[in-house]
Amino acid sequence: MDIANAIILAVVQGLTEFLPVSSSGHLVIFRELLNAQEALLTFDIVVHLGTLVAVFLVFWNDVRALVSAAVGIIVDILHGDGIKAAVTKDDYRKVVCLIIVASFPTAIMGVAFQPFVVSLFSSRLAVGISLVATGTVLWLGEFFSESRFRFFDLTWLKALCIGVAQGFAIIPGFSRSGATISAGLLLGLHREDAARFSFLLSIPVILGAGVLELKNLVTSQLTMSSSAPFVLGFITSIVSGYLAIRLVLTVIRQRKLTMFAVYTWVLGIIVIIWSLI
Repeated sequence: MDIANAIILAVVQGLTEFLPVSSSGHLVIFRELLNAQEALLTFDIVVHLGTLVAVFLVFWNDVRALVSAAVGIIVDILHGDGIKAAVTKDDYRKVVCLIIVASFPTAIMGVAFQPFVVSLFSSRLAVGISLVATGTVLWLGEFFSESRFRFFDLTWLKALCIGVAQGFAIIPGFSRSGATISAGLLLGLHREDAARFSFLLSIPVILGAGVLELKNLVTSQLTMSSSAPFVLGFITSIVSGYLAIRLVLTVIRQRKLTMFAVYTWVLGIIVIIWSLI
């Protein structure tokens, strides 16, 4: 992994992790173009943790409130309060539980379909089809959305539905943020709140993936010289991830989500043709 490839892949990861265009699909494409297929798992962990930092920077107030709420739930339960009483004391405690509920489908689908999904990462045709599907989901979310409730009014069932939508993003080329934002919009969540919940929901997904593969980072035996691409990749993914989140929030407010739908349709068709040549 040289520095130039590290920066390019980190920019791609940082932007596409949060832009509704599929980070996994873009990484498959760029790795082939850059001929950078070898031993990239450790690098993936580093740039994913960088995008997690970007979420913390943009949503620091929410993250701080959620951590405080999670600690409060645990403390109250240990002190003898019932689970229902501990969860319903304030809005952020409820959101903590909603995020947990929405994360379950992703975990279950990831474990159940892992061998099949891994095989799709080597298929350009699968990536192209998934990109076209992402564009369709974005178009549906934009044109059939109806803001009926706000962030703290999200119900358990609707959170679970958003979690199921997120689960499909284990398929390379199918956007996690696109699926969750569009699901929120279709369910009636306010536009900015759909994006807000989507980004907060990314925290356990990114953190969980990082923790599972942390042993690879610890045992990678990086030297001072070989660590330079990883350090630059980490910093680059923070910056590009931060910019991507800000861009999505602006696009959501301006009702221009279809610009990403058109992009993923065009890219998906190009990748499908590429796979057939």
